[in-house]
Amino acid sequence: MSLPRGRDAWIPWALAAGFVVFLMGGVALSVIAVRSDPGLVSGAPQRLAGSSILPMAPAPVLELQVSRRGADGIVIEARLRDPEGRPALVQAVSGTLRRPTHARDDRPVTFELASQGVWRAMVTPPGDGIWEIAVQAQSVGGIASGSLRL
Repeated sequence: MSLPRGRDAWIPWALAAGFVVFLMGGVALSVIAVRSDPGLVSGAPQRLAGSSILPMAPAPVLELQVSRRGADGIVIEARLRDPEGRPALVQAVSGTLRRPTHARDDRPVTFELASQGVWRAMVTPPGDGIWEIAVQAQSVGGIASGSLRL
């Protein structure tokens, strides 16, 4: 089989060029996929499903907020309130810096008592992307949990 000559010589080259462009697009998308978040891996289905569980009785309410953002990190404040809205006595506050979709990069966060009823933690996300902090506060009235997207 010989290549066509003359007026129709561009047709096989156009098909070959189109195929190469198609392959290069696939390579580019593969590189982007490898460098981005891997999606759902261990731990994520449990996190996503467990976030919609409703308490059976009135429980303390955990309020989370970002109080300051700076070059050194993000300061998170946690306050616990009883069902009537009064500050509740907190025995312990624990937190985890995590990605919402997977458990590979989880890091513990230490909260310290800053003032009456206010617990603070300094958080520095280790990389780009979406991060959240999951917090649990234990009081006499029960355990309250919440999360805050950073």
